[in-house]
This record gives sequence, structure tokens and C-alpha cells, in this order.
Amino acid sequence: MKTIILFGSFTILLGILVASIKIFINFKATQLTKKHIELISRLTTSNQFLLFLRYISLLFALILCLLSLYKIKSIDVESTKEFESTDILFVVDVSLSMNAIDVKPNRLKRFQDLILRTLPELKGNRIGIIVFAGQSFSFCPMTTDLSAVSDYIQSLGVEMVGTKGTNLAIALKRVGKVLNKNQGIRSSVTVIVTDGEDHEKQSLPDLENEVMVWGVGTEEGGPIEFRDPSTGKGGFVTYDSNLVDSPYGNNVIVSKLNKEFLETIAERYNGEYSNISFYADGSFQLIDKVKEMKKNKIQRLEKFKNEDGAHPYLLLSLLFFLLERLLSIGIQKKSPLKMITFLFCVFFIQNRVEAWELDPGGNAVERGVKSYLDQNFNESQKEFSKAKDYFQDDPRLIYNEAASAYQLGKYKEAKELSEKILSHPKANSNLKSKANLTLGNIFSKLGQKENALNSYVESLKQNPKQIAAKKNIEHLTKKSQSSQNPSENQKQGNSENSNPSESKSQNDKTNPSKQKQSDIERMFEPFSNDSILKNMRGGPIDNEKFW
Repeated sequence: MKTIILFGSFTILLGILVASIKIFINFKATQLTKKHIELISRLTTSNQFLLFLRYISLLFALILCLLSLYKIKSIDVESTKEFESTDILFVVDVSLSMNAIDVKPNRLKRFQDLILRTLPELKGNRIGIIVFAGQSFSFCPMTTDLSAVSDYIQSLGVEMVGTKGTNLAIALKRVGKVLNKNQGIRSSVTVIVTDGEDHEKQSLPDLENEVMVWGVGTEEGGPIEFRDPSTGKGGFVTYDSNLVDSPYGNNVIVSKLNKEFLETIAERYNGEYSNISFYADGSFQLIDKVKEMKKNKIQRLEKFKNEDGAHPYLLLSLLFFLLERLLSIGIQKKSPLKMITFLFCVFFIQNRVEAWELDPGGNAVERGVKSYLDQNFNESQKEFSKAKDYFQDDPRLIYNEAASAYQLGKYKEAKELSEKILSHPKANSNLKSKANLTLGNIFSKLGQKENALNSYVESLKQNPKQIAAKKNIEHLTKKSQSSQNPSENQKQGNSENSNPSESKSQNDKTNPSKQKQSDIERMFEPFSNDSILKNMRGGPIDNEKFW
């Protein structure tokens, strides 16, 4: 600020000096032309009074600009903002067993990777973290700042809690304290993240909110790797508290997931259990639960500084600058009519000036996408319809209309539009994959599981990276297998003495969906649990397949 004021003062003084010199020169030149009339054509002079007013106006404008810096007043303002959110409290196990490598790269890193990818879907909700081992403490306070939560998650480590062991009970008691502190908060979810080891003899407290249990690890187990963060040296933990280089030694501790205990915890709190080691089911369940829950209305007090007071001085300064320009035109002996007309149009007819849209079609699409993201699907469909006047027969616009129609429950219209994309000559494979995915969702909503499976398979053929289609196939096949298992077992019991080859051929003929099912199974073979466990000790696992 001081530098600006010094520079402004120097500019004003320099302006006064230059203006004085020019006025003096103009005065002498005027006197000289009066004495020597023949010099009038050779010397150019200006009206002395107008020149004086011009420089006075310029100096006043500069002085007012400088004064505006002194007149700025800083006022502390408090503003209350109200927003709706759900409280999500993660209770994370940071005991040494969370460094087991049966899940790549280890159990704790797997949780970090999953939750960091889930955070954007939880925007607007308050998130907090409690960590525990032998003791527990609040690691991340409840906040809506996702960047801060991300920093806390990335700094999680097994060396955080000095007391060894795994005491879930004390961590859940701390959850109860947090909930009691926020008694007005009714909508909250507690997510327990642990491998379930060494919890059996604990007495768990009651919780009044929703509870989800995320298990990390495998029942086959894996060795625990520990490395010094500063030196990077380490190895695998043994029963005698030493470190060895090989994970296959007889004395190496093998940490195993206690699935039964984790399911017991979920049942005690009427919650849901998910194993997040290789699948993101728990993440999807959390997102769906948060969307379904009734939001808390929370008021937040924000304090900020409001700087004001410079506007009158800046406005006067602008007027003096305009006066200086008008006087400059008068001094040059040119008619100021054009300048005055221009200023009149700018200041007095500006309310009639309208902006022309350079890209009305693109703007309509942009508004439609924004309305869709805001879940205003009726408005979104209207905007996409407007854009059709500018983009004739564009398959991307047809897909946008189909997506809006699907969200509005207009399944027949969405189905027709999606099928139109599949036969469109301009539609690329990615767009056709999305159209097939939409068709699969429509058939699934209508209860036509076989058609839904066909559409999802076609979607994957067009784009093998269409993760949503893989996920939907997985859910549909799980449901169909669970419903078909009892009847299949009965059939096998009745046909024990039949020829196996004959029964196999008959089943293939009588069950036309079996061939489709085998196609799906072959497609999903690289992503099955058995394949993952076979590769557990050899080579990296691509967890991105399940996102």
C-alpha cells in the first residue's frame, strides 16, 4: 500500500510539473504570435483557459484516485449460511495388522485408495475420522472441506497410535461422545473399517445412528510388512517381534480377516457388511445410503472482511477523466459533438443494449447439462430439445435426451432414443456403449433381466472399460444364481443315474440363457475372487477394474 501511495504522489507531482511547463510554453507562444502575426501559421497554440482546465481536471482525477486508497474502510462482517448434509464418521483400524499384504499394496492403502475416489460423491456432507489401535483419538474433525479430508486420509499410517493392540470398543465409545455432542444431528452414518482381528472379547457400546462395516483382508490371510518411514528399511513381522526379509518363513505372522466377527458387528447394529478388499460394493452402498437419508439442516457462521468507502472518490475521478477528454477535443478545435453523442449512448441508453448469443445451440446444451447435474431433468430435456434446432441429427444430443427421459421415468421414450443411437451412422463405439448401458438399465427397471444382460454385454463389447455395465452384470448374475441354486440342486438329485453327456446337451438346449451366462462368466473370469486369490502372491492386482 505504501509503495502504491508513494508512486501515486510522485505521478501527481510529475504531472503538475509537466502541466506547468506546457501551460507556460503555450502562454509564451501565444504572446509571440500576437507580436509577430506572420508566425501564426508556423506556431500552433491552444486556448489558454481550456488548456488550464484540462490539466486541472487531469490532476483532480489523479488526486481523487490517490484519496480513494486512504478512504477504504475494512469492516468485519458475519454471515450465517444454512446447508443440508449428512454426517459420515469413519472409524479406521490403524493397528499393525492393517499392513498385511494379502490385499495389494496393503489393507490400509486399499482403504485410502477407495475412499479418496469416493470423496467427490460425498460432496456437501460433513466427514470425520476416528483412528484406533490399542487406544483411539479423533483424527479429522467433522468438516465439509473435502481437500482437508483428503489430506487427513493420505496421512493415515499404522504408526499413528503408540499403544499396540486393537480396541474397537473404546473407538465406538468416542463415536458416542461425538454423537452426543451434536444432539441436533439426526442423520449420520458410522463406517467401521477393520480386519476384525483381536476384537472377540470386547464389549461394544450401543450406537444410535446408521452403521456400516467394511472388512479389509482375506480369510486366507497374509504376512504383515513393516518399514521405517524415515529409512525405508524393514521386513515381515514374526511372532518373536523381529523382522525378516522373506514373507514365507515359518515364524512369520499371518494376519487373517475375521469375517464372522465383522458380520456379527453389522448384525448387532442392524447395519451392512461389505468386504472392500477387491470390490467397491461398500463405497456404492455408502453413496446410496447418504443420498436416501434425510439431510440435517446446519447453520454455519462465516466471518469475512468487507472493504468499502472508495466508490465515491473513484466515481468523481472518472467524471474528471471524461471532462479532461472533452476539453482535449475542444482544445484541438474539433467539434465535441461525436464524443458527447457517444457518451450519451453509453450512459443513458445502456439498459437497451442486448447481447447476441454467438453460439445459441452450444449454450442450450450447456444449460441442459447443468440442469441435468442439478437433477432438474424436465428443464434439461427442454434445453436439449431447443438445441436440436441448431444441431441436426447429432447422436450425442439424442443420447442426452435419452438420459433425461430415463431419469424422468419415460422408459418407452428413452428406449426408442437409445435404439436410434445404435443404428445411427455417426455414433461411435463409446456412444453406442453408453446407449446399450441405458437400454440395460431400462430393461432392468422393467424386470426384463435377460434383455438387460444382453444390453450390458453389448455395451462391454463396444467399450470393454464400461465399468458400470460390468457392475450391473455382476449384480444381475448374483441374483439369478441365488434364485436358481435350489432348483438346480433338486434337478441334480433326480437325475443322478442319467448319462452326464446327455444331460449336459439337454441342459444347453433347454436353457438358452446358459450360453449367454457362460459368455458373461468368461468375460468376468479375470475379475473373479478365485483368480484374484490365485495371483495374491505373484504380480500386481489391478484394483482399477472394480471401480
